[in-house]
Amino acid sequence: MIYIGTDKEDLAEQWASKQLGIKASPSVYKALSGVDKSGDFSCVVLLTNFTARNIDLNIVGKKNWATPKNTIKMFNGVFNTIFHELNAVRATALIAKSNVTCQNFVEHLGFLYEGSMRKAYDNDEDMQIYGFLKEEYTSHGWCRS
Repeated sequence: MIYIGTDKEDLAEQWASKQLGIKASPSVYKALSGVDKSGDFSCVVLLTNFTARNIDLNIVGKKNWATPKNTIKMFNGVFNTIFHELNAVRATALIAKSNVTCQNFVEHLGFLYEGSMRKAYDNDEDMQIYGFLKEEYTSHGWCRS
């Protein structure tokens, strides 16, 4: 995987929206992406609902994209953008309760489970809330990778 950041941002947002099965993305602030050798998207992280303190993440990836090497490339770029370029205090991942794979993935990245919003999705599914603070990032292995 090659991390391309915000290159092809509009196409990355469209690809991610299609993968998520939504007609329009939430208010996207940035779309950070990685592509495979053929130039096809393998992972896109949509940064949405940016405030001076927080930004929400929506992570979309092809099956098996998240090798350790690819994950380090992708999320070094993502966390650098969030915590250094945007100077946010926290990142928030909002994940459907049924998406245990994604919950495990963000926990592996360093996010902590903070709670849930009951019936937050159109299908009445609960939304799990995960947070990752800037000081947790700076003391985590990501900052040294």
